[in-house]
Amino acid sequence: MSKRTIGDIQVDLAVEIPVDAGFPAAVLVPAMQQDVVDEHRDILIPFCINPETNGLKLSIHTWILKTAHHTILIDTCCGNHKERPTFELAHHLDTPYLEKLAAAGVQPGEVDFVMCTHLHVDHCGWNTQLKNGRWVPTFPNAKYIFSRAEYDQWNPADTRFPKAEINDGVFNDSVLPVIEAGQATMVDGIHALEDKLIIEPAPGHTYGSIVLKVESKGQHALFAGDTLHHAVQVLRPEWNSGFCTVPEQSAKTRRTLMEHCVEKNALLLPAHFPPPHAVRVKEKGSYFTFVTE
Repeated sequence: MSKRTIGDIQVDLAVEIPVDAGFPAAVLVPAMQQDVVDEHRDILIPFCINPETNGLKLSIHTWILKTAHHTILIDTCCGNHKERPTFELAHHLDTPYLEKLAAAGVQPGEVDFVMCTHLHVDHCGWNTQLKNGRWVPTFPNAKYIFSRAEYDQWNPADTRFPKAEINDGVFNDSVLPVIEAGQATMVDGIHALEDKLIIEPAPGHTYGSIVLKVESKGQHALFAGDTLHHAVQVLRPEWNSGFCTVPEQSAKTRRTLMEHCVEKNALLLPAHFPPPHAVRVKEKGSYFTFVTE
């Protein structure tokens, strides 16, 4: 079951790509230490480490929130028919992503908000789709929420920031068409989608990464994007991913978010945890542990 409720908010997801064989730890979480893995084997295997390959299992998915007023998508995966030679996993895809959204009760025209936690290749691809040779917004009635700092980082015209090769082409085919269609809303600092749905800056993985904190009827959740890729980073927040732009800041942000989850008993829903896709964070000495949920 992928459906959940947080108070009176319905939560579901659409999985574009399951990565069950997993990524090598040396690529995804280079600082990972085997002794910590061995200590926590009971909660890591087989949930998020493949016992046959030792790969770190992932999922590329979109979170779907339905409130009394809005339908909200968080991150839009890789997208179909995109030219991604520097990221083979997303290169020339043809997946039934829209059918999976439909199975979750979501038609493109019904989406009110699309929030991109950041603008990496696997988080904004379905912002657009190819129609009659042009990239057009997939969700024609939605406001797309972008962090202004994130937009600046990936804007080719802004030379202040380095541009990662893995993101080649993403701005032009998955961000710019949304801007040109007049559907983008840029946010700085804290921003409320609704009274109890609060966007906050969470820099480190990228300069402009954002997260969504949710509260409803006394229940809390954190949609954390790529502030952590894998559950081993709950155990050791100082372990950055191999894709973090500002590593020291990323580690600080991650620890702060884990502390928030403990304090509020908030359900943690990142962008890439494999099934069941969410965990409850607990204190363990000066570190943390988790229970899948």
